[in-house]
Amino acid sequence: MLRKIVCLLLLVLGLGLMPPHARASNSALGKPAPPFEVKSGKDQKLTLEMIRGKIVVLFYEDRKVVDKNDALKDELIRLYRVQPETIKKEIFRLVVIDCSRASLPTRAIWKNQLAKHSLALGLTIYGDWNSKMLLDYGMEKNDSNFLIIDQNGIIRYSSKGKINHHEIENIKNLLISLAN
Repeated sequence: MLRKIVCLLLLVLGLGLMPPHARASNSALGKPAPPFEVKSGKDQKLTLEMIRGKIVVLFYEDRKVVDKNDALKDELIRLYRVQPETIKKEIFRLVVIDCSRASLPTRAIWKNQLAKHSLALGLTIYGDWNSKMLLDYGMEKNDSNFLIIDQNGIIRYSSKGKINHHEIENIKNLLISLAN
């Protein structure tokens, strides 16, 4: 029994020392992304099948933590802007907000806020209205989740929580390699 406790303790301590991306859903890395369906504030439906063939840069967040990975978002916007149009066409930037807490009386308010923020961002923000995407992708509720899905629908990167600065360079290099 003591041996099991020591092994468990070592495992927990070891996980604490791993970088965030190594702790996050690594069982999904290299595997096909599960199908999903999300809807915008204007009821525009989006599925994984609709964007197959593109590199998907996915942020899935709770509305209370959308600023958690601002440094990564800023770097990715800069990287995207300097790419030729041929590369930009290969990349689909997907922002999904966990909208599962919206009740029938508040759903219209949530939809209006999604539409308003989409307009301000210049990019459609989608809602996961039933937590299915959250659960199917093994993402962390109430946190910032980041994934990269390649052109073949394979998960190439997955992270939960705040991504540190040195990891941002790895992400940018991965995106560049996928786009070339």
